[in-house]
Amino acid sequence: MAPQIPGMPPPPPVDPGQGPHGSQPLYSRGDDLIFLDTAVKMKVAAAAAGLHNASRHLSHYLSNTGEDLTLDPDRIAGEEPGLKAYIDRIVTAVLQRIAGDVAARAGYDQPVPFQSDWHGYKCTNPDWFLAIGAVHASVSGVVTVHRPNPEGAVPRITLDCQSHLYDRYNWDGDKATTIAGMTFTDRELGGLHTAGLAKEFTMRGSSSIKHYDSALPVNGPLDLPVPPGRSGR
Repeated sequence: MAPQIPGMPPPPPVDPGQGPHGSQPLYSRGDDLIFLDTAVKMKVAAAAAGLHNASRHLSHYLSNTGEDLTLDPDRIAGEEPGLKAYIDRIVTAVLQRIAGDVAARAGYDQPVPFQSDWHGYKCTNPDWFLAIGAVHASVSGVVTVHRPNPEGAVPRITLDCQSHLYDRYNWDGDKATTIAGMTFTDRELGGLHTAGLAKEFTMRGSSSIKHYDSALPVNGPLDLPVPPGRSGR
């Protein structure tokens, strides 16, 4: 029986956020109550401007539950081509290392499970940048490196893998951000968390399983498929 694809790695270190939920003393929360109304208007304005993911994630923050929010790496990679290319490079580097190990010990035609480290990626799509900013990406899978014919040729690989994304939705810096024409600071939005009016949460998700059966790339990354219907809105 072929080995199963390893799951998502243990969570990576994440930014600390502005502080514990509800840690502000009651007497200092007046400005946060005023800003909460602005944040609600900002959520509505973002949706009206077509920033649906930014609006959805801000809405989840303002719901004040702290529940995890599921990310769809396939959909994000379809709308954020840079992320797809980044994931392709991660898995290609892992495969080239495994292929080197396999060749050194002549362990061809045996499935090898793998799980990459987490790697940081900063979104460039405006909607996804406002929704998740920078995200941690990882790839896990099972690869079989087939014996090359003739010896020394580039080997064929059979691969099944999936990508994983992980991050915390928090506001822990001093920078300013604009959503739908409304500018706010990290400290203002993070203050809603420490005032107990909103709550930071974890974002995570795993992609569908991708299959690849071809030569091991040597001059650039492989091109993992994006499922139909996952590219664009």
